[in-house]
Amino acid sequence: MTRIAAAMRQTASQLLRSATFRKRALISAGALGVFGATVAIGTVPMAPDVSTLPTRQIVESLTLPDFTQQVAIQEDAAPEFIREERVQRGDSVATILTRMGVDDNELQQFLRATPSARSIFQLYPGRLFQASTDAEGKIRWLRYIHTPGAEDKGKVVTQLLHVERTPEGLVARDMAIDTERHEQASTAEIRSSLFGATDAAGIPDSIATQMAEILSSDIDFHKDLRRGDRFRVVYETFTHEGTYVRSGKVLALEFINAGKPYEAVWYDGEAGQAGGYYDLSGKSMRKGFLRNPLEFTRVTSGFSLRFHPILKTWRAHKGVDFGAPTGTPIRTTADGVIDFIGVQNGYGNLVVVKHFGQYTTAYAHMSRFGEGLKKGDKVTQAQTIGYVGSTGYATGPHLHYEFRIAGEQVDPMKVALPEAPTLDARGLAAFRKGTANFEHQLSLMRQFDQNGMSVATAAR
Repeated sequence: MTRIAAAMRQTASQLLRSATFRKRALISAGALGVFGATVAIGTVPMAPDVSTLPTRQIVESLTLPDFTQQVAIQEDAAPEFIREERVQRGDSVATILTRMGVDDNELQQFLRATPSARSIFQLYPGRLFQASTDAEGKIRWLRYIHTPGAEDKGKVVTQLLHVERTPEGLVARDMAIDTERHEQASTAEIRSSLFGATDAAGIPDSIATQMAEILSSDIDFHKDLRRGDRFRVVYETFTHEGTYVRSGKVLALEFINAGKPYEAVWYDGEAGQAGGYYDLSGKSMRKGFLRNPLEFTRVTSGFSLRFHPILKTWRAHKGVDFGAPTGTPIRTTADGVIDFIGVQNGYGNLVVVKHFGQYTTAYAHMSRFGEGLKKGDKVTQAQTIGYVGSTGYATGPHLHYEFRIAGEQVDPMKVALPEAPTLDARGLAAFRKGTANFEHQLSLMRQFDQNGMSVATAAR
């Protein structure tokens, strides 16, 4: 018993010393957690033996979908390949189709044999071809944009040939698609010439030409330009699917020549009036009438009594005949509205233009009329309204031109031509309202220039 008691006291003492050690260890571990890192040790209970778990086998029949319909849908939605190519010098239709991956003998035979597709053989470098084919290169549709900036009834359109495969076979037709109109602003400084400045600013040559024409009565662009002269211009541009097609007309212009500003804005005019250019005070920039309806010509018969070569009688010739080759463009001598267009007795193909006040002009013996013109259309000074011909009572190609006041013919070579009309109070108020936006744009560009900022020009 004594031995047993002694052994128990020794064991208790060892346990006590062991507990004290564990306490110190725990305190040390806590301190280590403050300055360092702690390690947590845990135990996970052992998972049950899966071999002892109950099992059950399930068998189920699944119905597979009918892939026939899906295959048909996929065949109908066969991949479409769309490509574009521009005409290059020396190209033929065959070489362009090859570059686009078109492999379709039926298409080439169709193009050669179909009159409505002949425009595809009139290739112009830079013009655009577009094609859609299947995986084998067979054509779905083909487009050739042969006239990207055509005039059609006063609008700018894109004319193209469209060839399409239908259940009945290939068909071809010409189409006209509206273009998108934008207003572009730019400013530049003259360093050598007007065209040098517009080229540097990315402004189309046609806009530079218009600028010179608009201010021709104020500035001699061959002699008067000075290094350091500056201009600001707002003009139209037209695009098709984001691609530049052509420029339109100048809408607003300010030109500083030798320190003096010259300004012009386009004003469409009120109902029944033709548009034109005015300075900011409302004064027209145009002359009243041009003396001649043809640019380069000669007078073959004046305003006088003469022996008529066809009627074989002496009669008054109440107009002036200008000799020119067939097809020479005929321009209206002033702004106005077409009062008559058609065939009239001995005049043949005739256009009569009504101008402001009591003035009208007549243009006879035309071979054909300006494209898309009809009665009631507004025309502007120097606009082409027809072409020289020999229709009606004419022995050869020439233009018979009449200048009428209150319906009576007068000699256009001797009469004092009237000045362009001025705007009355009502017209001036409409002018200021209609051109306020252009005047504001010029003012903003003026501020940009004064602050050393540039006005960006859109890429052509």
